[in-house]
Amino acid sequence: MDKAGIMVARAIYSFACINCGGEILDERLLKLGLCEKCLSDVGDIDLQQAIEILKSSGRLKKLREISTLYTSYLEFKEFFKRAVGFEPWALQEVWAKRILLGENFAIVAPTGIGKTVLGLVMALYLASKGKRCYVIVPSSILAQQLYEKAERFAERAGIKSVEIIAYHAGLSRGEKEEALKKISSPRSLLITTDRFLVDRFENLKGNVFDYVFVDDVDSFLKSPKNIDRAVSLLGFDPEIVDQVLKLIELRRRIARGFDKDLLKEYERVERIVEREKRKRRGLLVISGAPLRGKRTKRLMIFRELLGFEVGRLPEFVRNIEDLYIEPKKSDLVDEAISLVKKHGPGCLIFIPQALGKDFAAEVAERFERAGIRVHLYEKMEADILQRFCDGEIDAMVGIASLRSPLARGIDLPERIRYAIFIGVPRREMTISKDEYNPTRILTLIYNIMPILEKRLKDEAEAVAAKLSKIVPLNKELMERIREAVERGERLEGFEGYAEDAIIAGREFLKKVLTDELIERIRRELDISIKPIEDGFSLIIPDASGYIQASGRTSRLYAYGVTKGMSIVLVDDPKAFKGLASRLKVMLEELEFEPYDGRKAELVFKEIDSERKIIRELKLGTAKIRVKDVIRSALMLVESPTKARTIAYLFGRPFRREVQGLTVYETSIGGVIVGVAATKGHLTDLIIGRGIHGVEMMNGRFIPIYGSIKRCLKCGEQWADGESCPSCGSKEFVDKTQIVEAIRKLATQYNDIYLATDPDAEGEKIAYDLMCLIKPYNPRIYRLEFHEVTRRALLSAVENRRDVKLSLVEAQLLRRIEDRWIGFELSMKLWDRFKSRWLSAGRVQTPVLGWIVDVTEKARKKRNLLRIRLKDGPMIELLDPENLDEIKEMWEEGRLKVRVRDVSYEERVVNPLPPYTTDSYLKDASLYLKLSSMDAMRIAQELFEAGLITYHRTDSTTVSQTGINVAKSYLEQTHPEDFVPRTYRREGAHECIRPVKSLDADRLRYYMRMGIIRIPRKLSDLHFKVYDLIFRRFIASQMRPAKILTQRYVADVLGNLVEASSDVKIIEEGFMKLFPTTRIRKEVREGEYDVEDLSVKRIPAARLLSEGDVVAMMKERGIGRPSTYSKIIQTLFDRGYVIERGGRLIATKKGKAVYNFLSQMFQKYISEELTRKLEEEMDMVERGEADYQELLRRLYDEVMEIKKTQIAVG
Repeated sequence: MDKAGIMVARAIYSFACINCGGEILDERLLKLGLCEKCLSDVGDIDLQQAIEILKSSGRLKKLREISTLYTSYLEFKEFFKRAVGFEPWALQEVWAKRILLGENFAIVAPTGIGKTVLGLVMALYLASKGKRCYVIVPSSILAQQLYEKAERFAERAGIKSVEIIAYHAGLSRGEKEEALKKISSPRSLLITTDRFLVDRFENLKGNVFDYVFVDDVDSFLKSPKNIDRAVSLLGFDPEIVDQVLKLIELRRRIARGFDKDLLKEYERVERIVEREKRKRRGLLVISGAPLRGKRTKRLMIFRELLGFEVGRLPEFVRNIEDLYIEPKKSDLVDEAISLVKKHGPGCLIFIPQALGKDFAAEVAERFERAGIRVHLYEKMEADILQRFCDGEIDAMVGIASLRSPLARGIDLPERIRYAIFIGVPRREMTISKDEYNPTRILTLIYNIMPILEKRLKDEAEAVAAKLSKIVPLNKELMERIREAVERGERLEGFEGYAEDAIIAGREFLKKVLTDELIERIRRELDISIKPIEDGFSLIIPDASGYIQASGRTSRLYAYGVTKGMSIVLVDDPKAFKGLASRLKVMLEELEFEPYDGRKAELVFKEIDSERKIIRELKLGTAKIRVKDVIRSALMLVESPTKARTIAYLFGRPFRREVQGLTVYETSIGGVIVGVAATKGHLTDLIIGRGIHGVEMMNGRFIPIYGSIKRCLKCGEQWADGESCPSCGSKEFVDKTQIVEAIRKLATQYNDIYLATDPDAEGEKIAYDLMCLIKPYNPRIYRLEFHEVTRRALLSAVENRRDVKLSLVEAQLLRRIEDRWIGFELSMKLWDRFKSRWLSAGRVQTPVLGWIVDVTEKARKKRNLLRIRLKDGPMIELLDPENLDEIKEMWEEGRLKVRVRDVSYEERVVNPLPPYTTDSYLKDASLYLKLSSMDAMRIAQELFEAGLITYHRTDSTTVSQTGINVAKSYLEQTHPEDFVPRTYRREGAHECIRPVKSLDADRLRYYMRMGIIRIPRKLSDLHFKVYDLIFRRFIASQMRPAKILTQRYVADVLGNLVEASSDVKIIEEGFMKLFPTTRIRKEVREGEYDVEDLSVKRIPAARLLSEGDVVAMMKERGIGRPSTYSKIIQTLFDRGYVIERGGRLIATKKGKAVYNFLSQMFQKYISEELTRKLEEEMDMVERGEADYQELLRRLYDEVMEIKKTQIAVG
């Protein structure tokens, strides 16, 4: 809409009509999605009405599937309402639509949200349509309950033709026999326990079901062979399971090393599997998530055959009060008993893994003696869980670790209220002096690496690299290696390599584990290492175990995330400090607070209120607040890496495939989110119509966008036409495939979140997506975040907004201006030089001019005289008039240099502000020798990996979050130097900075230890760039430095040279992290002999580096952070510029092109005009100028350029 709120056209999409796939205006997409050819007058009708009109006129095409979905869902909704008494809730609507679209998937959602009811009612609905349906539940009680519900629902819905069959242990023999006879009935609904599949599968053989709903996957997977049985029930050939397992194994073997024969066999098996997948099959929907951690190869059958993974419970979705107590009493168990007596039952009591099972048993015994009913939970025990849930047990005792059944095997949100940790969660690993276990050796090396000096760190890296290639190693091989070493033998092949790696690790540890290093570990690291009789004991804070265990107290439920409480009784202050710092890295919002009894009571009121609601939801007696029920959202980002990072921030997601698009399902706050990537822009301007892809409509310039295509032969990209404009190939991938997948996904979620990058380019991608999706789902929101972190994502969801049309219009203006001016000038170049490979642009050409100018100046030479004084500095003179005399006196040994007028000044040097795009590119070029394109690529990858803030920015502003990052780091390293600064500038953007208070070494360490997981492999260059950004930012938040500067005058035969140098750091301040000066030796007054003299012919002007060019673009106000590197890269690609020794040189071609353009078209490529246009584009971004007015002016320019006659070359 325009400022008056009237819908106006801004773009045409040549492929986007939702019915015919033809051309359509954005305003029509945003209203209904139908082009004028399909429906000329849309009026006030809705899509359902439009579909009926199309159907009656015989023009219904691509909308047929959505029409079927709408019709089916409306019918199902009415059926559901009759059966249950109310309409489906938000998530039930999402699941129903997926089923009606024929999707196999897993439902991971909280208790009380209606998973089972949806699955059962859908089975009845499909059975009423003549389908055969099967519902599998974990227990006989539930099977009988669902049977009774199904009968009630069927009666209310008015269906009598469906045969409802139940089989379970509670039936009489006669009832069982009768049920078995009916199993093959058409239009039927079968309800059994999962045990029926194991014991009675023979009775099911030959039966194919159209819809299978598994109500509890954890129970279902107790027998892994149930996966095979389920596949068979859907109509797959039973032998396909073996082929799929073979395919998985072949893929793993090929990944370890290329083998032509293996690849051939893999392709053969893949063809068999693909052929079987294409056949029409039944539908499988699985509810719940496995509580056991192991994910077997057999479980991957679901992904390979049905396109989805079994769900996982989101462990990082938490709403927990994290508290701690440092008991005054020495006995932590007594403290824990007091807490349970005060706060009541529903408690989980966790013991550190380091203290072991015997201590856990002792704790349980002492609780019992204190009158508290507890159970020591060491393995999965369903009957015990039921007793705990029923209130017969007050508390459960277990180990705080990832593998503990108490920490990972329980999901009882209605019962579990809080957790108590008797001791800081930590792991203990014993490493003997005679250690042969490579995993233990490697763990110890990784843990001590951060404090090793560089030489030893490099050696540790090499040893760790060898060890990492052999872990895990089986016990038998370890024993053979031990025996070989003791006998002094060398094993062969892989065993020999493993032997060498273990020996290298043992020798390295023997060398470095001195008393001095152990003392440094005690002082500087968050681990502890204690010498014991036979070696060392390594104690490591267990952050993952804490998250897993405390997470039992806070779970998803119908209205969001339940409140929980966790209380850590601190028995080891160092381990607690280490735990807190590791947790802060994993979950930046987690802060431990000291326990306060009165505050705790208030929190428990909230906890108990929510537990009451959950119990009522389970019993079906709750009065549902529909508006508060949690919803689902599809989140769209540009890159697959960013999608994975976001999904993994909130626990381990599960994946599903929709038309080739990977969707990661997770929970963000109280929203079930599917994250998918568009893989960059979906559209671009076409070429063949109007003025280079822009047409005039009703006095407005309207760009025409086509879907982006990429040639599979040469890699060329284009937007119009059905063959590659470069090589003519018709083999290409088309982004319409992604558009179709996204449109299908849009129907399967309640809301859409557009989470593209936070700049004008990202806003344009968001606008494209909004136009393409809105006919399928009108509930679309824009998320803006400048760092990929939990805190930023949660804030963005909370503060979601509409797409900013002013940013979209600015980007449309930039793209059209770039196309018009670029194409017209380029065409003049083609005519003049007879080469279609040449190009020009409004920003590109002035930048080329700078390089041409400096290249020309550099051709002139000057004399640089260098004089090295004996016991003194180097003196440099440019073009001294008496050069010959100076050289003559030097050759005769008579040359002296007098140093006089020596003075000193104390200077306060402030730190540089954090990086913006231009300053980052300059330093990446200067310090790391990176091209601007490589520097931007690496920064993009660091941003998408969730390690730095958005890197396309011209702002130095530091947010409070950024200040806290610096504070956290400096409190640990240089607490006396912390000086917060905001460097505030207008606008929402922030500087480039790290998002975690981890330097590069600590980041690498945490990644090795698995505390931080990055969804891509980071190279050394990634770490070097991260280190540069980190040090510059932290330095910006530190005290100034105080420097002593010496000034003097050197007299070389009457040539006076004024010089200065920094000779002493008085106060180091920020220079501890980011030195900006070099300290030189002081110079004394007096006469000096000359030790050496040389004369060098040097260029009259210093050639520009890429960093210099970027700085000039920033300084002169042309180009933008998002285009700096692209402009320079284009100059390289066109052959206008080459690089030598990090410096840019204009080529003969570049000079000819620039000279031609500056002579013929100077008016249009001047710096002044370009800068003014950039300022006007910024005004459009801010909503202060009309982009159409600017386009009219640009159109006049284009017409003038077009009319210009040139001499043909």
